[in-house]
Amino acid sequence: MTEFLPVSSSGHLVLFQKLFGLREAPIFFDTLVHLATLLAVVFYLRKDIINILMNLKRNANLIICIIIGTLPAVAFGLFFKKEIEATFDSLPLLSAGFFVTAILLFLTKFFKEGEKDLSKINWIDSLLIGVFQAVSILPSISRSGSTISAGLFRGIKREDAFKFSFLLSIPAIFGAMVLQIFDFDWNNLDGGFLVNFIGFLTAAIFGFLSLKFLEKIAVKGKLYYFATYCLILAILVLFL
Repeated sequence: MTEFLPVSSSGHLVLFQKLFGLREAPIFFDTLVHLATLLAVVFYLRKDIINILMNLKRNANLIICIIIGTLPAVAFGLFFKKEIEATFDSLPLLSAGFFVTAILLFLTKFFKEGEKDLSKINWIDSLLIGVFQAVSILPSISRSGSTISAGLFRGIKREDAFKFSFLLSIPAIFGAMVLQIFDFDWNNLDGGFLVNFIGFLTAAIFGFLSLKFLEKIAVKGKLYYFATYCLILAILVLFL
């Protein structure tokens, strides 16, 4: 559920691991969950994706913008991998990330709906949104919250800011999944079929439902509702 809601799934995972002494999920299981959420996004945006693929020439600008928006996260992830991994062990940084997410979501309350649709997004818009996506690699900074907020700040219509955010998530999730494959130990696939299947199915179903819920909230301009939740989390983590 937190994979797509603007409250940071990575932040919640780190928080629960700290609170309950949980170990990280096996890489195979984690990759399966990523695949499930990827399929949820693709299925949810299937009409938009089919439209893009059926009209490549007309949608060339949008495709270029998706590529441009993906580059900052790729660069950030490759060049600062060790530094990023180190941040996952710091509760103060976890608190700071939730606080940043709360501020971004709260600021959306003061921005009127823009006029740009997907066809009018330019390279500056996509680069800025991409930078926000790159920063959200850090724990407790929400990817969906950051990128949708950035889209709204750039005057993109709410529904289209939502769509661009999750079109941008497709290469991001796919890239993360591919990188994990290289770390597989094919001789030691933990959990067995049933555990992995339940994890995959749960992630796919709840991923789809949370997308549906988030779109309604985003279109109504109520993203700031999640700001209070993130602020409470930031304070709780700080006290930890």
